[in-house]
Amino acid sequence: MSVKYQVIGVSSTPPGTGKAEREVGRSVRSPILRARLRQETVARLQHLIEALEARDLGLSGAEDAERIYDRFVASYGRRPLRDNAGGTMHNSCFWVFATVALLRPPLIVESGTYLGQSSWMMAEASPDSRIVTFDIVRERSRAKDPRVTYRLGDWSDDPEFRELPEGTLMYFDDHISHRRRIEETVARGGTLALLDDDMPGHALYATGAPPVPTRAMMQDPDLPPGTRCEWERNGKVYAYDYTKSDAETGRRHIAWSTPMPDLTPVNLYVPQSPMTLIGLREKMEGG
Repeated sequence: MSVKYQVIGVSSTPPGTGKAEREVGRSVRSPILRARLRQETVARLQHLIEALEARDLGLSGAEDAERIYDRFVASYGRRPLRDNAGGTMHNSCFWVFATVALLRPPLIVESGTYLGQSSWMMAEASPDSRIVTFDIVRERSRAKDPRVTYRLGDWSDDPEFRELPEGTLMYFDDHISHRRRIEETVARGGTLALLDDDMPGHALYATGAPPVPTRAMMQDPDLPPGTRCEWERNGKVYAYDYTKSDAETGRRHIAWSTPMPDLTPVNLYVPQSPMTLIGLREKMEGG
């Protein structure tokens, strides 16, 4: 028996490419169903807000979950890059937007600009924040915005950021070792970082260039130092030797960590890459 539904219109919108095929041109339209999607997303955002309220992050006076969701929907709908295959997709964009909207950091330093979608979303989330984004590649098709400063190279080589102002948010989406990025941030006085691709050791195959050791690995009590982590992806076999020094770095520098809730079960868009907000301990004398 055939499925009984109606085709009530045909869109001329071009489909997405690559993984964007799972998102571009796919949305719920009925008001009652849109409300259900909003309700379930807001509930997960509320869980994040409650977790962050336990931290000394100055969230008093921050927007509520419903306001942040509505602003995100409006901003995402007018994003300059409709098809961002290879970059930050819908669900990760939501958590970048929500984190920045909640924290309203005076300075955001992003490492891993790619085509510029996450930079643009952060500018939408917190118009008063200064945003400086770095990439080692000059992408010709990058969407640039006057609210964002774009720099070529690695952020850690920039002399302006040898000392990070209080309240700076670092955002790392560059496939560089989380341990390295954490150590660089702490050395410059940073205390807050958002880490993308925070894969656990048993799922490193999920991305093409996992930032090993990831934060998840460094805080995994069941991953003993000395473990040889091996994984296969697209016919290639990779290996990373997890060390005692990796584990010690996690214990020494990470004060707390709050993973972003997974929205994939809510909207069935591209599976969300694990993303985690962490608080870092200030560098100690002799550390």
